[in-house]
Amino acid sequence: MNNNNNHTKERIYVLGATGNIGPFVLKELIKEQVQITAYTRSPEKLYKAIPEAKNYQQLSIVQGGFDDLTPFNESIGGHTRLFLLVPDIKDMTRIKIELGKQAYDVGVEQIVDLSVQSLPWRYYLVSLPHQETEKALFYYSNRKSSTLVSLRPSNFMTNMLFSLETIQNQDMFMEELNPSEPQEWISPYDIGQIAARILMEPIEKHGDSAYELIGDVKTPQERAVMFSKILGRPIEYHQVEPQVIYDTFIKMGFDHALAYSVSTFSAKNPMVTRGLQILLGRKPETVYEWLEKNKDAFLSKN
Repeated sequence: MNNNNNHTKERIYVLGATGNIGPFVLKELIKEQVQITAYTRSPEKLYKAIPEAKNYQQLSIVQGGFDDLTPFNESIGGHTRLFLLVPDIKDMTRIKIELGKQAYDVGVEQIVDLSVQSLPWRYYLVSLPHQETEKALFYYSNRKSSTLVSLRPSNFMTNMLFSLETIQNQDMFMEELNPSEPQEWISPYDIGQIAARILMEPIEKHGDSAYELIGDVKTPQERAVMFSKILGRPIEYHQVEPQVIYDTFIKMGFDHALAYSVSTFSAKNPMVTRGLQILLGRKPETVYEWLEKNKDAFLSKN
């Protein structure tokens, strides 16, 4: 994975160990036989997601959440790197900044922050906490020579699972996009691998880099064709008014501002990140490859 053979000095702290990205980061780090600390509310959930972690001698588990950061504050000392991922959308800015500053204060040399794709300031509500975190940590006076690497992924391929029920039961999925409107995607597997590679490579190699992560660009109609081929039955795409998507998110518990932002967002001229193959050491996973790998989830339950 990496050009740095002195793995014994590294102690890597991983947040978000049981989500979409964290398990991929942990699996890669375990392969490298490095010392890891994983912060999680549920050790049982972690072991279920990563069975190999159970017998990995160099893994320490810190049980804790984001409502009380005491367990993190008491355990971050002595670590060289931190993978910073916080799923709490409502209070994300405060939590991420507190975690990052605490890490820098105790001498962490590199933070790899899971941020979000570059967009104009306040253009997309979901991106705002990440933008504010990046600025706060980048300009933090006590970070000194420690580095901040920002990973800026686009639309997760796992977001296609939001259409699971309609694909299974109605042979269709619906969004507000025009059928021929390009949409950017990135595989969580690729994000995890990139994060792990950076965490194991020399700190000076990446410095204060910020990396855009778009692995594939496909229209809804192109995805409908892929679904049909992979599932072996016709799957249609239905364009609906943004109001329909907005109402769906409101029913899911989103507040107005977030539901509005998600249901009206449109990327401008999305393009696959040219340097992604350099970061991965291979070509990025495509939408088709991800769908093929996860097709069992979309199969009809009837």
